[in-house]
Amino acid sequence: MVQLLYIVSSLHVLLCPFTKVEESFNIQAFHDILYHRFNLSEYDHNEFPGVVPRTFIGPLVISTLSSPVVLFLHLFGINKFWTQYVVRLTLALTVIAAWSRLRNTLQKLYGNTFAWWFTTITASQYHFMFYMSRPLPNIMALPLVLLAFDGWLSGKYKQFIISAGAAIVIFRSELAMLFGVFLLIDLYFKKITIFEFMKIVAPAGAGLVLLTVVIDSIFWGRLVWPEAEVFWFNTVLNKSSDWGTSPFLWYFYSALPRGLGPSIILIPVGLYLDKRVIPIAVSTFVYILLFSFLPHKELRFIIYVFPLLNVSSAITCSYVYIRRTKSPIYELLFWGLMIIIICNIVFTATLVLVAMTNYPGGVGITRFHKLLKNEPYVHVHVSNLAAQTGVTRFTQIHDHWTYSKNESLTPEELQGYTHLLVEAKSKYSPSVKAFAHSHTVLDSIDSFSQIAMNYRLIPPIKIKTKPALFILERNNFRQDLRPYLSPKIYKDSEEISSSEIDTKEIEINLINYDESVQSEEQLNDDNTLVTAEKTENTMTENVSNENTVAFVDDEETELFRKEIEESIFKTDKPNKEFNEHAVLNRSERKKKAIEKIKSETRKEVVASAKEKLKEIMRRHKHVAKEISENDLSKTEAQKIEEDGRGDIPDIQFKNKIIDEDTTNNEQLLEDANIVETTVDNTDDFVKSLEEAFNVDKTEISPDKTVLTNEDSNKKSRTNQNIDSIVEEVIARLIDRKIYDDKTKPEDIKIEDRKVIQKIVEEILSERMNFTNTIDNSTL
Repeated sequence: MVQLLYIVSSLHVLLCPFTKVEESFNIQAFHDILYHRFNLSEYDHNEFPGVVPRTFIGPLVISTLSSPVVLFLHLFGINKFWTQYVVRLTLALTVIAAWSRLRNTLQKLYGNTFAWWFTTITASQYHFMFYMSRPLPNIMALPLVLLAFDGWLSGKYKQFIISAGAAIVIFRSELAMLFGVFLLIDLYFKKITIFEFMKIVAPAGAGLVLLTVVIDSIFWGRLVWPEAEVFWFNTVLNKSSDWGTSPFLWYFYSALPRGLGPSIILIPVGLYLDKRVIPIAVSTFVYILLFSFLPHKELRFIIYVFPLLNVSSAITCSYVYIRRTKSPIYELLFWGLMIIIICNIVFTATLVLVAMTNYPGGVGITRFHKLLKNEPYVHVHVSNLAAQTGVTRFTQIHDHWTYSKNESLTPEELQGYTHLLVEAKSKYSPSVKAFAHSHTVLDSIDSFSQIAMNYRLIPPIKIKTKPALFILERNNFRQDLRPYLSPKIYKDSEEISSSEIDTKEIEINLINYDESVQSEEQLNDDNTLVTAEKTENTMTENVSNENTVAFVDDEETELFRKEIEESIFKTDKPNKEFNEHAVLNRSERKKKAIEKIKSETRKEVVASAKEKLKEIMRRHKHVAKEISENDLSKTEAQKIEEDGRGDIPDIQFKNKIIDEDTTNNEQLLEDANIVETTVDNTDDFVKSLEEAFNVDKTEISPDKTVLTNEDSNKKSRTNQNIDSIVEEVIARLIDRKIYDDKTKPEDIKIEDRKVIQKIVEEILSERMNFTNTIDNSTL
């Protein structure tokens, strides 16, 4: 049955391989010990020491145990990203090994049936299995804690005292409260005397303090006892509360129910059925109660007691299981236990799905490497959010690239990086707009937002996400870097000789409507990005085809792709002819894309936006007045995206940042013409917009008089402002992947209409003094 824990913990590692900021020190220490070894000057803690020092003893042990597998991966040329899996699985194995010893001791006390249920309950719970592979200081101490429990239950007091002392002195000082309660119980029942205790603890304590001081002083370059400084900072100075506080009983009403899952209801029954478990349960609850006095609370601070509380639950299950054939009531209770275990599993599966969306930094750096896998040189800056949610030295797999996590750089200083991982809620956020002229958005990464219930789905749970990170690329960065790069770098990364390097590059931008796998009929209008480098001499036959088109959609695009490849790799056609052909085909596809936009679906979207605008104008007279009197389109002009990456909307609607104080009327008129041409170059669509948004004057004017010239101007300006707002709504809908040219009218659901209305309020709040009054839960 222990093998079940190996399987479950491995699944957790495979599904969520990345780490967060709390695990940063230990995961970076794993990397540095394995790869930098005795070169302490290259260690990550020299640049990012953290608030308090942490011990290197745990990373030394885990790195030593995993080094044979790491050496094997290195010999076969496997990149170090997979080493992160190895060290995390090694940590999980140490925890499981200690847990197995505790289980064997409990099996001798409570029987084989108990051991089976104890394993089943533990494996079905989420937090203990999820955390056992995470390089947190608490998990580094967990094997020693489990060995101490094993020694206490089996009467091996020397093992109990030494294991508990190592966990307290080296890793987590707060464990003194937990083991202190167990020690008091033994002293009260005279299982051990004070003299025997001091005889063991005095030499063991001195040796452990000496061990951590010597080893950690070498790594930190100063005399230090890490856990003593942590205790002083967190407990004495109470500085841990700077990272948030929770109510006094938070561990009881929040942490324990989440940590133990539905099986928590079995604990009181087990305490009633077997009195031997009462001292164990009482000790754990006293520890939690004492720890509750510290304002800063986290579930991982009490994760040590989960196996002890599961003892009581397993006793309940074992009692019912043995008697299931003796009475119908016990058989009914047995099936109730099975339902509880199933609920545990469902709860675990839900939290795993949430966790998979909670590491945008790790996902972002992985996707970033896939997008630029053939680039010889990249200088990327990693934002604070990305560094805290998955970017580690294990994920920095290219030695010839430069990675930076400097948090003190200004936007002007960041302009020098070829690529940026920027934290932003949307492409309209200031952190992205600051680089609108110098960088292009390559991709975005979503993270967890909320859990929604949808009873039309099976299971009826939907994990909603929101944009968290954006990958930006500096315009023409390859042309800027090539004169400074050595031919060797190009030869190693792209297998191109030095004579074939040229400073010119041609980008043919095609359109990709959908990133998912589609049928043949759906792919008729889809295209993808082609980046080709034109050289003065003929390239060698060894050039990889990975630099060309990956997907094609129709015969015309296939022929176009072949012509491009032929012109680049085989023939020597004139530059001008090739460039004109590429631009012509791009223009034709852009026209096709624009034509696809004009559908009945757009009318549905326009109608929903119109409904919300009319409601706001009725309820907020100052909004109607400002829409009728001011030109709101000046706040946010739009332009055609030149890069062509992404889907159709990015080409049609890309915000153009304009300084209101310096932009003249001539430029605004020119931008308006661009937007009008991009959206639709026919009079039919303009006419449909005017009809859809023909707001009656009684809705914006208190009197019902005949329209004067001034009223006509106001109405005209109102229609223009409404048109501008609607186009912005459509652009944001497309950006959020709610609406595109593939959307059918019946696909616009009630939830989508609420999103449309929410976006209308967002735009009004940006362009004028309007306060959002709708609950955020609509999104």
